[in-house]
Amino acid sequence: MPHHCPVCQQDLQIEPGFYTGALWTSYPITIGIMVITWLVFRTLFELPVSWVFFIGTLSVLVLQPVIMRLGRAIWINLFVPYQGRQG
Repeated sequence: MPHHCPVCQQDLQIEPGFYTGALWTSYPITIGIMVITWLVFRTLFELPVSWVFFIGTLSVLVLQPVIMRLGRAIWINLFVPYQGRQG
C-alpha cells in the first residue's frame, strides 16, 4: 500500500493500526457475498449445503484482495473527508 495518495497526497499511513478497523467494514461485505452465494446456489440451483458452503468459501477467498481494498477505502472515508481532485 502506498504511503501517500498519488492524486491528493493524503497520508495513507495515518497511525499504526489504523486499518485494523477496516475489519469492521470488510466483514459485512464478506457476509453479503456469502448470503448472495447461498441464495443463488441453494435456491436457484438446489445444490447441497456442503457444495454451497464450499463455493461461498472459495468465492470469498478469491475476492479477498478486493474485499480488503474496499474495506480500507470505506474505513478511511469514514475519517478523512473526500475533497475531489486537487489541481
